[in-house]
Amino acid sequence: MIYERISLLVPKKIKTWIDTQLGYSNIDIPTERFTGFIVGISFAASILASALAFILLKTNPLLVLVLVFFIILGAILFLLTNSADAEGKIVEHILPDALELIATNIKSGLTTERALLVSARPEFGALSKELKYASKSILSGERIEDALLAISKKIKSNVLDRTLWLIAEGIRNGGQIANLLVQLSNDLREENALKSEVGANISMYVMLIFFSAAFGAPILFGISSFIVGILSEQTAHSSMPTNLTQELSAKSPALGLLGNSQSSITEAFIVYFVEVTLFLTCIFASIILGIINTGNEKGGVKYFIPILVISFALFFLTRIIIASMFGGMIR
Repeated sequence: MIYERISLLVPKKIKTWIDTQLGYSNIDIPTERFTGFIVGISFAASILASALAFILLKTNPLLVLVLVFFIILGAILFLLTNSADAEGKIVEHILPDALELIATNIKSGLTTERALLVSARPEFGALSKELKYASKSILSGERIEDALLAISKKIKSNVLDRTLWLIAEGIRNGGQIANLLVQLSNDLREENALKSEVGANISMYVMLIFFSAAFGAPILFGISSFIVGILSEQTAHSSMPTNLTQELSAKSPALGLLGNSQSSITEAFIVYFVEVTLFLTCIFASIILGIINTGNEKGGVKYFIPILVISFALFFLTRIIIASMFGGMIR
């Protein structure tokens, strides 16, 4: 009951979206209860995190509370929509076999609603449940095309939506259902084979982007940040004539900073700058990998954590190795 009350604080549009995603994910939980649960869990976790941050780090608890709350809530909603996408991908994979089986049953003499019911195999996953529901709808007097179009409302897949629309249009125009299903099945198999071939061809680009973000950038940043730290330390302990410093500044602001012992560009600043840059690089690399592999930015989330961990580990490891090799010689 408490979850339903908490859900009253959530806007109706968000609850409608959550209800749609629950249906796509085949999760049989009332929307109000699920919404209240995830909001309550997110709020409780954010309170705990803000208290720990205030006690241990003396940070602003309100800022931590808001930040952690939206991060946890966003992560849960992302996992929900990702689950819906995964169910749709499974249906797209088995859709050609399902259409061919339905066509075979129709050709064997079964009526359309009976063919749908018999073809609802357990291995078809979410599609099996919707085929049974469509069969019952047709038996109750609903038009065949309307019952078929209703299937796509419970499964998140553009391919399924387009396929069912073509079947419905074919039925309205008086086409033979069995022949239409066989033709669509063959077309979908060719499309899946083409996607696999394209995926194999772009694998080199995926590897290039991954290694550039996870290995190339952190190693180069590690070397360059160490060099800048050496230059910053050397210039801090040496004094350059004022007229020469002004002359360098006139030619190039960067050269003037090298000769300025009061420059704010320190090794700590460079390391902080590199950390922010690496973090942003990992985000954009993950987005690009998701678009290349799946055509959707969300598909790149699985790459973010591995790239982030590898890049930061290599950056600091490179600095440690360079410091152990050359630090004693230079300093």
